[in-house]
Amino acid sequence: MRAVIAGLTKWCAYSHIFKALTVLVNGGQISEQTRAGRNIALLGIFCPFFWIALFTGAEASSLAFHATHSGIVFLIGVAIMVASLKKQQQK
Repeated sequence: MRAVIAGLTKWCAYSHIFKALTVLVNGGQISEQTRAGRNIALLGIFCPFFWIALFTGAEASSLAFHATHSGIVFLIGVAIMVASLKKQQQK
């Protein structure tokens, strides 16, 4: 059961956000942060909940909710990428 949950966490944007913020707080390598930000942004774009809602013809309110959520996750990923790249340039 733990293996299944561990396998599912790699598809969860929040686990990637948590990992990126942990690296940011602990002063980890910038390249790790940049990759984590990229992965978070990609998860926001390719969020399966949004695409399932879109292709199954969900109600407009449901589709708007999923689109907003995916957009927020995407923007968090981009913000992490930009912050890590700025730190890298300052060094």
